[in-house]
Amino acid sequence: MTDLVKIGIIAAVFVALFVGGLALRPAPAASVATVTETTPVAVRETVVLPQVSMEMLDPAYSEKAVFEDDTIRLSFKASQTKDGVESRIPFWLHNVSKDVVSVIWDRCSVQLPAGNTVNVTTDDQMNSTYYVSSSTPLSIAPCGDLFSTLIPVSEVKWTDCSSSPDTCVSSYTTTTGVLDKAPFLVVFAIEKGSDCGARTVKHYTFRLVIR
Repeated sequence: MTDLVKIGIIAAVFVALFVGGLALRPAPAASVATVTETTPVAVRETVVLPQVSMEMLDPAYSEKAVFEDDTIRLSFKASQTKDGVESRIPFWLHNVSKDVVSVIWDRCSVQLPAGNTVNVTTDDQMNSTYYVSSSTPLSIAPCGDLFSTLIPVSEVKWTDCSSSPDTCVSSYTTTTGVLDKAPFLVVFAIEKGSDCGARTVKHYTFRLVIR
């Protein structure tokens, strides 16, 4: 075999290997277009209410509307909704004495900013039909607490659904924008004294303002 033939055979082998290598190379990956989808986010509107607080002007000034003597510790606060300041006066009464004390509801009252004095009810006293439970005092044990709410009876709107109980529920609402007009008065009637001795009713008068 001549040298020329050998060179031809070797060249043919290299060409075959080159062509086979090209055939075995992986195909280039197809480019993929990336699409980013932005989902709109619902924005919830938030109403920020100006915060209000209750202050006590009399019988002694208290920035946080707190009063204490040797019988009771009493604190008030303002009640606020998105519609404004409610005609409700949440309070906490603590019996600091060593005797049972009682709240005499039918002797408690609120003098509204406009000057009119009205009886009060509480959340607990509101029943399926609107009434003021003024005949039953509430007794508080020594070192006991009462968490409740005074509601001027003139500022209550009662919805009576007794005639159509399947379509609505009896409920009550209170007015707004009344107590924050000007200072107002709250009268608390507290009965105190031992069972063995004379029991007396002490009236506390608080002048309050909502700012």
